[in-house]
Amino acid sequence: MAVLVMARLSGDPDELAEKVQQHLTPVMDEVAPPRGALWHALARTPDGVMVVDVWETAEGLAGTLGEQRVQDAIAQGALPDPQIEVYDLLDHRTL
Repeated sequence: MAVLVMARLSGDPDELAEKVQQHLTPVMDEVAPPRGALWHALARTPDGVMVVDVWETAEGLAGTLGEQRVQDAIAQGALPDPQIEVYDLLDHRTL
C-alpha cells in the first residue's frame, strides 16, 4: 500500500535546506526511485523544514533509510534526527 511520509527536522530552515540539498538529495535521487519513491517535496516550517514524500510501500522507505549511503549522507550533513510520521494513503494522483 502506498504511504505518505512527513519528516520534520528542527533547526534553522535555510541551513537545514542547504544541508539536505547538498548531502542527502543527490543520494536519495539515486537510491529512492528504484525502491518506490514516487513524489518528494521540501518545505520551510516555522521551526525547521519538512520533507513530504509518497512511496509505493513503507518497506521501500524503510529499506532506503537503512542503506549505508543514505546514513552516510545524513551524518555528513550533520542533519538532526527527524520526527517521522507514515500514513497509509487512501488516494494519490498527479493533477
